[in-house]
Amino acid sequence: MKHTPQELLNSFIENRNRTDVDTLNTKMTPRVIAFDEQKQSVKLGFPIREWQLNPLNNIHGGIIATAADSTMGCLPYIFSEGHDGPTIQMSLNYVAPAAAGDELIVEAAVDHLGHRISQTHCTVYSRDTGRVVATAHASFLVSGKSAD
Repeated sequence: MKHTPQELLNSFIENRNRTDVDTLNTKMTPRVIAFDEQKQSVKLGFPIREWQLNPLNNIHGGIIATAADSTMGCLPYIFSEGHDGPTIQMSLNYVAPAAAGDELIVEAAVDHLGHRISQTHCTVYSRDTGRVVATAHASFLVSGKSAD
């Protein structure tokens, strides 16, 4: 059964907000802010919580990386008809800190969507300050495993 990109995005977000599974991805609780099927882009929000802070009381870099990876990774999934695949390369540049109570806003877009490899990029912002927190680009393997 073929699903629309919007249906696949909804499924992706639903799976990332499951309460019956205790993983890092489900603890991140993303929400959709914007989705543009024509531009193959998405904007997700990730609340920053106390448990995600480093000793300097800023969000831990690994949490920023997870938000970027999850946002970029949903794009090949939704635009490859639910074919899920792993991250095979990611480069991330940290720019500025963000604190608890803020929200990471991650804007991502597809650069290339092939039959085997997808390439994406994103910018991570602070909702409260509007400052760029990080930038990233990544490659994903587009596997043959479908969401059905």
